[in-house]
Amino acid sequence: MWVEEITIENVRCFNSTTLRFVDKNGPRKWVTLLGENGGGKSTILQALALLLAGPEGAQKLLPRPIGWLKDESSPGKISARIHQSSNDPGTHGTEKIKKAFGYSFHITGTSQLTIRNKRYTEPGIHESPDRTLSWLRENAFPSQGSGWFAVGYGAFRRLTRSSQIIVPSLEPQARFTNFLSQFNEDEPLSAFERWMTYLDYRIVKSKDKTERQAAKQKRELGISAINKLLPVGVRFSSVTTEGRIIFDVNGRMVPTIALSDGYRSILALAGDIVWRLIQAFPNSENALKEEGVVLIDELDIHLHPQWQREIAGWLQMQFPNLQFIVATHSPLVAAGAGDGALTLQINLAGDNVDVRPVRDISALRVDRILQSEAFNLVSPYSPQTQNKIDRYDVLASKGARRQGKEKQEFNQLSLFLEEARPFAKIPDTGSFEDKLDTFLKKRLK
Repeated sequence: MWVEEITIENVRCFNSTTLRFVDKNGPRKWVTLLGENGGGKSTILQALALLLAGPEGAQKLLPRPIGWLKDESSPGKISARIHQSSNDPGTHGTEKIKKAFGYSFHITGTSQLTIRNKRYTEPGIHESPDRTLSWLRENAFPSQGSGWFAVGYGAFRRLTRSSQIIVPSLEPQARFTNFLSQFNEDEPLSAFERWMTYLDYRIVKSKDKTERQAAKQKRELGISAINKLLPVGVRFSSVTTEGRIIFDVNGRMVPTIALSDGYRSILALAGDIVWRLIQAFPNSENALKEEGVVLIDELDIHLHPQWQREIAGWLQMQFPNLQFIVATHSPLVAAGAGDGALTLQINLAGDNVDVRPVRDISALRVDRILQSEAFNLVSPYSPQTQNKIDRYDVLASKGARRQGKEKQEFNQLSLFLEEARPFAKIPDTGSFEDKLDTFLKKRLK
């Protein structure tokens, strides 16, 4: 499954906005949402989560959507168009097989509203009744179904903080739980720990050789995927008899609860994706290569700049056929997604949301990205340093007319700027940096 587009009407800061995640070559497998706080990025991801969870799942995730309507006198509406992949079960039609499906949910608030001659008096999410949604409910959205993979993560994704003994069992979860952390910031991503404990238990205790072998293969697949997403020097080590996961961190044996928030964030994300992929594609030879959709809010949170620079590439390498739709405030994450990514700037423009594609962001240095239309930052320097730079420029323009205190101030600023502006010099003519600057200026006009 992959998402072609989403439309949001009369929801929070949106009047009516459509975002398309395709081009002439097909679906964009990495979509980066940029924009200031309060600009609508999280709303887009939550709206997608509701639609991909299905009608029943949406009602469980957001039973009372209070504050979701921009204008309480009219209903809100969220719509999506999704595509069926080759390993997603179900066939729609006989002579003409349908692979693309559009459907909508309506949102009501505290005022009395009428939708299709039906009266609503309470906040809620209501499906738009049609045959397409009925087919999707039966084939794409059942909790015990396979394929049609979609999962979403909020900004506060993390492993459980409690030092608990984990019971070695793992019940299949309802589809809506794939998106819980987007709507409840206190929801831990504990599936990774429970899953590894469960597999370790089956390997040791099961009397069935086939079952032991299957558990061992899944364990090796999960460990391999997670290790590839961790920094050098950090590797999965073992599961204790009490059900705690131990990692080798540069030679030290460390339980997950003692790891830093950055490590725990990556573990929670990677482990949860791997486990849910295997659940969605139980018969796949390599579930990590299956198709589906992953939503991530604030991908950069808790991550060191080095990790921010690498995380998009790591995820695309490990899960090559998933469609990632992520929000971030990091220019390193945006650039690290590569030149095949779709980057959209989401900003409030008057009374509505303005969505604009940002081109060539992966070719720019971080300071140039910050000063480009992607972030609209006036200066890459701190406000204090920029004030000194501006004052230096004013005094420099006076030349010989500088007298007394101004002359002394100019000399002090000159010394300061020898350290503060090392990259502000004009590149040597004909150098690689000079040629790159010329190329980028032509492309970004």
